Parts: sequence; C-alpha cells; structure tokens
Amino acid sequence: MRTYWNHGLLIEMINDQSQNHLITKSQLPRCVILAAGASTRLRPLTDSKPKCLLEVGGKALLERTIENVLDAGVKEIAIVIGYRGEMIREFVKRHFPHIHIRFILNPDYTKTNNAYSLLLARRFLENKEGNVSSGLILFDSDILFSSKLLPLFLSNPLQDCVAVRVSGKHSEEEIRVKADGYGNIVLIGKETPLNETYGESIGIEVFSAETTTHLITILERRVRSGVGRTEFYEASFQEMINHGTQLKAIDVSAFPAIEIDTVEDLQLAERMNIV
Repeated sequence: MRTYWNHGLLIEMINDQSQNHLITKSQLPRCVILAAGASTRLRPLTDSKPKCLLEVGGKALLERTIENVLDAGVKEIAIVIGYRGEMIREFVKRHFPHIHIRFILNPDYTKTNNAYSLLLARRFLENKEGNVSSGLILFDSDILFSSKLLPLFLSNPLQDCVAVRVSGKHSEEEIRVKADGYGNIVLIGKETPLNETYGESIGIEVFSAETTTHLITILERRVRSGVGRTEFYEASFQEMINHGTQLKAIDVSAFPAIEIDTVEDLQLAERMNIV
C-alpha cells in the first residue's frame, strides 16, 4: 500500500533495522550541489548575488545546506557554479575555511540547464580508475530544509530515493511525482498530471553507486544528442525508471522544506522558521 511509505512507518522501519544498516564512512555518498543558474525570476534580488546566497533568517541558503550536509557526516562536497561563481567561491571559503569543497564551473550556464550542470560533476563522482565507487546525494542550491531531514534520508535502508512532499496542495510549477502502491516512482517531472500526483520532488535525491553510474551514462548520451543541454535532470531520472531502475518516493512532509523560486517563496520561507 502507498501508505507504507509515509513518514511514521518509514521511521519505524529504520529504527527496527538500524543495527543492520549503519552507514560507514566509506559508504557515505558524495554530495553535489547545483548552483549555476542566474535565477532571473528573483530579480532584482539576484542582480548582485546568486540565489543560493540570499538569506533566510539571517543565513544564506547555501550556508544552511552545507552545514546540514556536514552535520550528517558527508564530507566530500562539490558545488557546480556559473552565475557569479566567484562570489559563491569566496563565500564558501570564508564561511568554511577548513573544509575542502570542490568547485566545478559551468561556463555555459546561460545556455544550459541543471542536467548539464550535473554531468559536469562526473569527474568528482568517479575515482582514479574512472568508476563511481560512492553514491550520490544531490541538491538544488535553492532549497531551505530542516536539519533533521538528512539524518533520516541517509539512515534509510532503501537505496535510490527521492525526497517528496506529499502533504498540501500541488501546482503545475512543481516537479511532480506519480508513485505506485509500493512507493516506486512511475513518473517524475512537470508533465506528471496533477490528478495523478503523489507529491512534489523537493530537490534532494540519494542514489547508490550503481544507479549513479547509470545516471551519468544517460546524462552523457542525452547531452551529446543535444536535448540534455537544456532539460531538467529529472528527464534522465525518468529514462532510468523506464529502463527498470526503481526510485523510491520518500515522504518527507514531516520536515519543513521549501524551494525558493520567487520573492513570494522567499517571504514564505522567512515565516516558516525552519531549523
């Protein structure tokens, strides 16, 4: 039943199996944060700084994300930059001087979308032999989310998960998810019919090393064909699903989270008081 994947039952399942699913340092995923876009819908606020450096509650979105990632034990972090990338680089070095964070430049950020930016992180995700040996935790850089969300996600015994907000209303603007009765994602993207929507993908995903390898292969082929340069990475997720990869929709409605796309989103985020 779909209700099997609600937050409470997921917590019980994790607690029951926690002794068998402790994540060691070698099993922790590598983190990629996508922060290349110009965020034109937030102008004039983004005329002088990238969206990820906008503040909520006196702290930049990117700073909050990095703190949450580090607190969850993930130490290998890369940020894909483009628009005002040097400003992001300087901000991170100033606020996290003792943490090695890799910066990956997308010089074509005005002509490409986040699928292309994600593919640029390929070398970061691969080892010296050119293989993906660790999983991936992927973030959009414009998300404000509870610090309690990642520990749940990373202790999840299920692999290949997408964080989904099930509760509340859903709109055409969202990346929407349709799931079957077992929590497997059937459709993901803005084309998912509203009347078939299970929830909104909030922009946080965790993939195993095997699935990350598959994802990179699909991203590369789609980018080489041309279509992948300007599309959302969810198009590659959908292709993986069509090829038989099971991606689980994990309901994180119990943890406040919001994607910042507009001034109204930013104002709402201030009122949410997310910690």
